[in-house]
Amino acid sequence: MSLIAIAIAIAVFLGAIGRLVNAQGLVTNCTWQTGLLEGSFLGMYCNNDDWAEYAYDWTWFDTNNCLINYGGKLYPSYPSGNYWSTCDNCTIRGSNFDFLLNCLCIDSNGHLAPTSYDLNGLIWNHNGALGCFDHIGNKTHVGPF
Repeated sequence: MSLIAIAIAIAVFLGAIGRLVNAQGLVTNCTWQTGLLEGSFLGMYCNNDDWAEYAYDWTWFDTNNCLINYGGKLYPSYPSGNYWSTCDNCTIRGSNFDFLLNCLCIDSNGHLAPTSYDLNGLIWNHNGALGCFDHIGNKTHVGPF
């Protein structure tokens, strides 16, 4: 392997690590108490990178980009999930430790089955915008609250 190829590989690796370092957890860096679920869109206030003001931005993000329904259970899915087409009555419930998405999803028998997934391990905050994998939501300084 040439030195140029090694240098490029190292730069790509460091870029990926830098993005992960800058991405912050949902529960610890967003006000999960303001969480709002409209369809598959999750909205809440999240810390941005303006540490001088310790500012928050309102962010909307489509969770349908992150999860898939497989046999009545929710799983992470890349590049897109599309769980929303087979799930209904979804709600969110947060705490200082987790942020659960609870839904009724069609199982392998064609029945609606209750399922949940902890979004805290999947969705991240980057500079005030929620995202997962390489999907990122929008942000504004003003939200509905």
